Amino acid sequence: MIHIPDTILKRKDQREGELQKKHDNQPSQAEVFRETFREKEAEIEVLLASIEKTTDKLDLADMFDRISKSINQLNKYLASSSIFLIAYDIKISKSAIQSLQDRSVELENKYLPRKRFTFKNRRDMKPARDKNTEIDRHVEVEKIVTNPNAFSVSDKTDVTLFIDHEDIKNKDVTLSRLVNCVVFIHGSPNTLHLITLESCRIVSGPVVTSVLVEDSRNGSFAFPCQQLRVHNTKSTDFHIHVTTRAIIEDTSGVRFGPYRYSYDNLDAHYEGSGLDRERNNWDDVDDFNWLVNNKQSPNWTKMPPNDQDSFLEELKPYLKKNKST
Repeated sequence: MIHIPDTILKRKDQREGELQKKHDNQPSQAEVFRETFREKEAEIEVLLASIEKTTDKLDLADMFDRISKSINQLNKYLASSSIFLIAYDIKISKSAIQSLQDRSVELENKYLPRKRFTFKNRRDMKPARDKNTEIDRHVEVEKIVTNPNAFSVSDKTDVTLFIDHEDIKNKDVTLSRLVNCVVFIHGSPNTLHLITLESCRIVSGPVVTSVLVEDSRNGSFAFPCQQLRVHNTKSTDFHIHVTTRAIIEDTSGVRFGPYRYSYDNLDAHYEGSGLDRERNNWDDVDDFNWLVNNKQSPNWTKMPPNDQDSFLEELKPYLKKNKST
């Protein structure tokens, strides 16, 4: 048996102790995330604060572009880090991002207001008398673009809207205060915000980053995305492809099924969006109002396949009518 001097053993123990101490002092992944997130958040805060000091409209447009890109990068950073974050960290971070987005929109409306999109009918429409005449509704957005980074439609009732990829490519799309509307987005927007919708059907191609649904009632939505957050929503169906875990909050009576909608150029839009088609967490939903472990939240359920089929069938007459016009 080989005898090892005590001095060598002590030196070995000392080195191991120093290595362990160094390892213990290293910040965890979550701590690194929190510090990095705070730094990036502070950078955006500085950009927002500088808006009031900027008077040139071209400079303002550039500033808002930088802010939008920075917020999107922060959103992507949160999405890529969510695998090792606890629910509380995700909730706080998403709330902070939403606050930044809200402030950005508020400042942009104040200092660089956009003209409202206007609509024109393709033909004189007769009042709808039954389900078949409802399909005749069709309007299109006039090509009025005052902000190259955003596209919005609001305050519409009983309209059907088809939006092409070139209209929303790399843009943040907002649909708000719509009632009984059908919207087809055959393209890949940067973000999608669905706010205050009643009895609407919204179908979209791959969303590059996140989808926010706020205050929806009796709707049916279909889209692929990286992140999904649903707030204050009731009796709404989601046909989704989501690469992270969907989040619901203050929401009930919602159902989830896989994204099965298809259209020309969908494959190309998937490729351009960077979404992983092999990774779909449509049935992995985190309810921030349900804290009981190992028990299904009563606020959401999986959608039966028959209802998924019915949704696709309901869309066909609108698509057929669009091709014939």
